[in-house]
Amino acid sequence: MSRINMEEIVEELDENFARVLKSVFDEIIPDNNADTRQIMRVFRMRLERGFGHWEYVPDRCVDMGY
Repeated sequence: MSRINMEEIVEELDENFARVLKSVFDEIIPDNNADTRQIMRVFRMRLERGFGHWEYVPDRCVDMGY
């Protein structure tokens, strides 16, 4: 098992998460005017409530070879 820092993961992938979440909103709710920054703010709040600071994941989910 390995552990990952959820806050750091989201911070590192912020632009990717924001882009993907906005495309989800656009697909589900066409013509929405949701602000990407607001989407990410709420997403981070939900992550903080739903996950611990550190989460354990199977080693197969982590590639340390880079």
